[in-house]
Amino acid sequence: MTMIRLLIPLLAVVLSGCASLASMPPKLSEVAYKPMMTVPEPENKPIVLAVYQFGDLTGQQKPNDAFSEMSKAVTQGASNLLILALKRVGDGKWFRVAERESLQSLLQERKLIRTTRQMTQGDKAKPLGPMLYAGAYLTGGIVGYDSNTLSGGAGHRFLGIGASIQYRQDTVTVMLRLINVVTGEVELAIMTEKTIFSIGLGGDKFKYLDTGTNLLEIEAGIAKNEPITYAVRKTIEGAVVELIKAGEKKGLWKYKPEPEPEPEPEPEVEEEKVKMEGADGSATVTEADIAEVLEILIESNNETRKTIKENASQVNAETTPAPSPEPIKEPEIIVPSWDENIECVEGTYHIRCTEIPKYEKNSDADTSTDRQ
Repeated sequence: MTMIRLLIPLLAVVLSGCASLASMPPKLSEVAYKPMMTVPEPENKPIVLAVYQFGDLTGQQKPNDAFSEMSKAVTQGASNLLILALKRVGDGKWFRVAERESLQSLLQERKLIRTTRQMTQGDKAKPLGPMLYAGAYLTGGIVGYDSNTLSGGAGHRFLGIGASIQYRQDTVTVMLRLINVVTGEVELAIMTEKTIFSIGLGGDKFKYLDTGTNLLEIEAGIAKNEPITYAVRKTIEGAVVELIKAGEKKGLWKYKPEPEPEPEPEPEVEEEKVKMEGADGSATVTEADIAEVLEILIESNNETRKTIKENASQVNAETTPAPSPEPIKEPEIIVPSWDENIECVEGTYHIRCTEIPKYEKNSDADTSTDRQ
């Protein structure tokens, strides 16, 4: 009776949790491999590709320790995951994917359109445009799924209380090839691997409630397994990113060059305003106005100096040098002499005395006589 009372609240909690999980809305799938969104843009237009025969090549059944299951270990829709990765990589700017997974259905639908147009429009029916063709296509698949590559666990128990942990590791391998349609050459081959980790935690308690009558034993546990489909999708997306990098290194395509950083604009400096007050009011003059006036004054000053130099050179060229003045003779003073036959003349620094010839003296005397 006591056990029933304990189980009723536990079942109520479990059932309420299941109801809340069932009412949750579906979740939109996001990119599993984040570097897909950081791939640089292509230099040219998107590349047209087709996808052929990309599926499960492992032949592995779903692993189980108790019995063999008939279901496959990995998803059988790997080609759809590859097409989704090609459309999402680089924000959808890298590839245009031509439909080849359901090519027979596509051709059948085009044939139905042509037949219907001919029946309704007759000879005036417009033909369908050409289908999109690809210069290269992708192929490959999931080539390996290895389960229990690493497993182990640990546990302990003390005084009826114990805990344990168990873990297991699986590995999935994806192969991707890019083939040139014109030459048939395998241009690129990419192989990627990812581990799938599973872990389980458990605990139990063993206790006697009443000696010899009642025994209580409680056990609980939880297991966390990484979804295999999520791991396969992440591995395929990683292979697409590595395919783009390998093609850029080989020269099959190029990244769009990064734009040069624009020069930073110079900070605008507010012009300081100078207030000049006059008799008739006040006027506002900026530093630019002052600089402009100074520049005009400097130019006019330079032109004035240039004009003065030109005029001075012309005057110097036309004017002849003035003649040097003749030396002025110092005045001579006649000094009376003690002898009438000797004549003395006094200069600035000397006195010169000379003897008068007799014939000059007689001629002077005769002249004076005749005059008388």
